[in-house]
Amino acid sequence: MERVETITPEECAKRLNKDPAFVRNAVEQGVFPGSCTKNENGHRSIVIPRAAFEDYMTKWNPNPTTELVQTLVEILSKQKSRRGNVDD
Repeated sequence: MERVETITPEECAKRLNKDPAFVRNAVEQGVFPGSCTKNENGHRSIVIPRAAFEDYMTKWNPNPTTELVQTLVEILSKQKSRRGNVDD
């Protein structure tokens, strides 16, 4: 069986600017990639496949800065286009 590379909740949290408890809770609730098991004492064991996390970060959780830059470029392009039409 092929071994799956994993990422810790702490590393995920650092990249997301969140607390590790946020990541653990999200995995447990099924809204974040990974799996969670609990033992009889209630201790959670979290496993997050690195590939699933990277997929989440690139496809499902785009960097807000990238989205902001794209929006600003569109707005500025439209403004420039309008000014160009007015000046002609």
